[in-house]
Amino acid sequence: MKKGFTLIEMLIVIFLLMTILSLTLIVIKPFSYFQRSRDLKRMSDLKALEIAINTYLNVTSTPVLGPNSRGVGEASSSVFISVPYDKEDVRNSLAGGFYIYQVSSINLNKIDGTGWLPINFSVLIYPPLNSLPIDPINYYSKKYFYSYVFNRASSTYEINANLESAIFKNGGSNDKTSTDGGNNPNIFEVGNDKNLMNSVY
Repeated sequence: MKKGFTLIEMLIVIFLLMTILSLTLIVIKPFSYFQRSRDLKRMSDLKALEIAINTYLNVTSTPVLGPNSRGVGEASSSVFISVPYDKEDVRNSLAGGFYIYQVSSINLNKIDGTGWLPINFSVLIYPPLNSLPIDPINYYSKKYFYSYVFNRASSTYEINANLESAIFKNGGSNDKTSTDGGNNPNIFEVGNDKNLMNSVY
């Protein structure tokens, strides 16, 4: 005589598995884990960019932080963002006094000045980066992207990222946004002048 599971036994097993899964999700909170993981990458990326730009400024006799007329206070003051225009085109939109500057996906990560961050790191004997990092989500409409502005006259710059996890946000247990020395308590900011960019970015 063949023995098998009855319908009731199978329903009990399914119920127990669903209960275990629910409890696991409550305890582990994978969504929060992924948010923290993306934020750690963002903070690491921005620190790497800050080190790279500071290295460039220190060893280059005539540093070029961006294209003509695109610096803060210039005719076409721009914010350079890590979202390529062939993914989401917001080029030349005007927000908070800045035009938005984007490059294509083909050039996005290049370190020769044609990437989303317009500095030619390839002129250095030992370039501090192999490619430009981008935000893990990298969508302008979702407000998760990297942004960069510069001031030509003072050779200053600022790079920003929006963090996801409440732990790292303003008032969180490991607050990184209001303690970074910048002028926006809700955005993670790095650079040698953290007052260049306004609260829009």
